[in-house]
Amino acid sequence: MHPEMRQARQAFDDHFEQVRRLLYGSGGREGPALKSVRKKLTFPEIKGTCLGYGRDGISGSGAGPKMTEQLIQTGLEIVRLGIDDPDLFLAMGLFEKDFGPDLVGDMFTNVALKEIGAFNLRIQKKFGFPAKQMTLKAASGTYIGQFAENPLVLGVPVILLPTDILRDLPVAVDWRDVQESTEENEIFRDKLNGRIAEIWSRKTLENKSELKRWALSNSETFGDLLDILHGMDGKPYDFINDPNGEIAWRNVIDRVLTKYPLRMVVSPPRNADDVLKIVDIIIQRFKDFIEKRDLWRELYTDDKKPRLEKGAQRLFYLLAHSYCEANDLDITPEAETGTGPVDFKVSFGMSRKVLVEIKLSTNTQVVKGYQKQIEAYREGEDTVLARYVVIDVGQLGDKFKRIADIRASQTALDDSTLRAVLIDATPKVSASKRT
Repeated sequence: MHPEMRQARQAFDDHFEQVRRLLYGSGGREGPALKSVRKKLTFPEIKGTCLGYGRDGISGSGAGPKMTEQLIQTGLEIVRLGIDDPDLFLAMGLFEKDFGPDLVGDMFTNVALKEIGAFNLRIQKKFGFPAKQMTLKAASGTYIGQFAENPLVLGVPVILLPTDILRDLPVAVDWRDVQESTEENEIFRDKLNGRIAEIWSRKTLENKSELKRWALSNSETFGDLLDILHGMDGKPYDFINDPNGEIAWRNVIDRVLTKYPLRMVVSPPRNADDVLKIVDIIIQRFKDFIEKRDLWRELYTDDKKPRLEKGAQRLFYLLAHSYCEANDLDITPEAETGTGPVDFKVSFGMSRKVLVEIKLSTNTQVVKGYQKQIEAYREGEDTVLARYVVIDVGQLGDKFKRIADIRASQTALDDSTLRAVLIDATPKVSASKRT
């Protein structure tokens, strides 16, 4: 690790240890200690690092007064349990409402801005790219340093970070990843009591308030939570093989969207069936690109292993977003619906919507997932138009046949409800090698 980042980790630990001590000393009473805590837990917006999931720009989300008070109140509850680990503030991301990956990035940038600035200065001197003096305000104080200027947004710095400190953000704030970690680790799995196992098995992971009640029930359960976090894989993201497809989508922009634009001549959707027709066109185009125009390659790492499912979902989103935009449709990733969370929701207005699920054939739950969606839709009051897309990257077996059998058995549902689509993404031999 770069020396500046080792110092940044120490600065991060020191900052939140000070907050923990001040919280404990304040007893929750207004005074100098709590005033200092409030200042240290206010993370102003810092542009330039691009950490997190910003959709429309490079600004950080920051932590406003409401979030600061939220962190203070929960922090007080935790220190009263006797927890003396400064990582308690990162653990809060698992159950605190509105605490997400963007705030984790803002916390790190604010607290370690001095060390990040030192790293940028060293890299600037090493490679000699132009930089200018800029003044940035952070929770750790005002910092004046040399940064490259963003050529597209004048006056805003490009703040460099080493790739070896970057990792997949959801690991720190998503209960699903904690569950996967515990299932792979016998020590942690044995620690889980029946209550939290029940919460996870019911898939109520989005219910942060229930998880918060569990975590704060006593010092032992919160200690187990910290043990789980400390035991998770801390390896940096593999930018070479790009298992999540974080970088692969860049190739698609030039090779697919620019070269093969989709021009659909359609009227504004009058109903959900019209939206469904557009979605079917987009899915068919996605299928054609994978099966006939080598987009299947983007679903594999350089060592020929399938990327994670989220990589395939990201490729679909990139393609679908461009085409939805052209047709005045809104596409929402990881949408929450009346039947539970889905990968995408494509909509025009409130009543005209279509749900889309993207699953890899390697997913052991692909058949079970389809069955659960069928059951949810059958029990719902409204008929839901949906597409369940299975991408074959190996280990398909009879999974799609079983899905087709499940669908055929539901005679009460019309063909537009949760139709399954199979896409062949198995590696193809190029024409030049066949001759």
